[in-house]
Amino acid sequence: MPLILASKSPRRQALLARITNEFTVIPSDAEEIDFGSPRERVVASARTKARTVGTQHSGIILGADTLVVVDDHVMGKPRSRQEAATMLRALSGRSHFVLTGLHLWNTERDIEREFYAETEVRFRAISDREIEWYLDSGEYSDKAGAYAIQGRAAVFIESIIGEYTNVMGLPLCELSRLLREVGLAL
Repeated sequence: MPLILASKSPRRQALLARITNEFTVIPSDAEEIDFGSPRERVVASARTKARTVGTQHSGIILGADTLVVVDDHVMGKPRSRQEAATMLRALSGRSHFVLTGLHLWNTERDIEREFYAETEVRFRAISDREIEWYLDSGEYSDKAGAYAIQGRAAVFIESIIGEYTNVMGLPLCELSRLLREVGLAL
């Protein structure tokens, strides 16, 4: 039975390839959910993505969505360099949470499982000069919270509590458990 990743994210593709090379990428055109609590939003968005692809394709469909949350404020993907700088200043010297919702749907057996992972990330205090250095890399583009933990932003991270791969966009520990539950042995 084919595994289908309903995401165009190169990070999710690379992470999924760490546990299996047998999957197909079919990006979902579903809109992300922007209402409800952050935890409800990531799970609902993952579900919508999986179901959108699963209505057209058969197999085990994986939908995922990631949000960065600080003080109950959701940080999406920055629309500009200035917005990215504002986000990084808000994260400087404090903790925030990265939430990733997962939804798996085995369309042939009609089995669905969903989960959200939550990881606490603490940034050290970062200067405006360091923010400009980071922004010059362009790495902030298309990243929730305007940073990539696996890239240059690693120098800002004091600590994390939770699953590292969750911060990158796909919590592999939980995903491997859910895949078994829907009938895919790794």
